[in-house]
Amino acid sequence: MRLYLKRKFAASHKLDLPYASKCGKLHGHTWVVEVWLEGPINEDGMVVDFQVIKEMIDTFDHTYLNDCIPFYNSGANPTAENLALFFIRTIPHAIQVRVWESEDAYAEEFRP
Repeated sequence: MRLYLKRKFAASHKLDLPYASKCGKLHGHTWVVEVWLEGPINEDGMVVDFQVIKEMIDTFDHTYLNDCIPFYNSGANPTAENLALFFIRTIPHAIQVRVWESEDAYAEEFRP
């Protein structure tokens, strides 16, 4: 079975880059996360409860992403790319994740 979920959240960040960029200043986005999931239907009649996925994404809503795990401890920039990696690694049954930073820019990750 294949499932799809789309969720929005608002969060701020700033990027520590080795070159001059306006992204080095504190700013925010309305992020959009799209998740494709695949797996067998369990005894409850679901692959995974959509509410579980929504709650995982909602933990980032109205946060400063630089202070959020996994970015804070790893020193990684909270970019769309790193968010896509985080979500595909932590959302059960995720096979594809797309994280929109704006209406015309996204990062996408696939599970092999």
